[in-house]
Amino acid sequence: MPSTLPIYNEKSWKAEILDPSKEEGQIRFSTLKSSGVISSEIDTLESQVAELAITRDPTLKQDPSGLATAISQVIGNKDWDTFGRWVVFSWNKCAVRLLPPDDFAELRTNRNRDRITIQEQSTLSNKTVGIVGMSVGQSTAITIAMERSAGTIKLADFDELELSNLNRIRAGIHELGMPKCVIAARTIAEVDPYLNIEIYPDGVKEENVGDFMTGCDVVVDACDGLSAKAMIRIEALEKRIPIVMDTSDRGMLDIERYDLTQIEDGFLHGRIDASTMHSLRDRVNWDMETLDLFIDFQSASERGQMSLAQMGTVLVGWPQLHSDVASGGAFAAETCRRLMLGENLPDTRLYLELDEQLTVKN
Repeated sequence: MPSTLPIYNEKSWKAEILDPSKEEGQIRFSTLKSSGVISSEIDTLESQVAELAITRDPTLKQDPSGLATAISQVIGNKDWDTFGRWVVFSWNKCAVRLLPPDDFAELRTNRNRDRITIQEQSTLSNKTVGIVGMSVGQSTAITIAMERSAGTIKLADFDELELSNLNRIRAGIHELGMPKCVIAARTIAEVDPYLNIEIYPDGVKEENVGDFMTGCDVVVDACDGLSAKAMIRIEALEKRIPIVMDTSDRGMLDIERYDLTQIEDGFLHGRIDASTMHSLRDRVNWDMETLDLFIDFQSASERGQMSLAQMGTVLVGWPQLHSDVASGGAFAAETCRRLMLGENLPDTRLYLELDEQLTVKN
């Protein structure tokens, strides 16, 4: 076989899409089956086609007498045996038969309407989101993928999954030791293999930050690394890219509009001046003064302030709950979508704090 074909290993993350109407697709499918890469096949294409036909004409749900005709219109003049695509997931040795790309996207996003209009969905399909850090970032990435709020998603994280991550990261114990960005990429591929995913398993570094940021319409800062936080903001200002940062404490959400006219008052809503931000680009370790610049101790929750005082002595890392990560990821994903649709969102810091709403005031 040509050398350009994928070489599968335990860290493969990209689904392989085969077109059975083409000879090379048929040959490749047979090769993967005989080699053991495919050990099971899932074919629900008939029900997918029927569902697509019904979404195009909802009256068929009450009166299915015209369903056969509607199904034939979906298929057109194509041969049923070679209609659609086979999608191969090497990591679970499974092949799934799906609708062709456009039909798949139409059906999978049907229930978005009209929370996201057809025109908005089309606009978003040409957008690119970069996400740095795969805790809150993983939740954001999966939400964006599920809503199809972007056509390309870039994932960056140098870290591997550890057992203590499983209180907040959507993953299984069989994935311990796996790169976090590979886990996220696989999850997205299993939801929508037609999305374009790029991974940066070494994280964002000096040598790749320019490549990572190039082409992004918005970047999500969900990382812990100080130098990475500085680098993406310096690049964002240079390339005019907005940044969204979610911090799980008190539902803190930053919208940093570096895509607007030249920011005169520094970075992060004027909290950090240019010279300080450039000096942080080479810093590895946090100190309390720098941490305060990013999160503002006085505005942290009572438990957040208590945790900060115990970092490095009692606590090995910043406490996070999955409920915080899930809600924060959702807030960040919606903010990204609205930015990419051109909404005039402010350059600001918000506190979307549920605890405040649930607490009974005496």
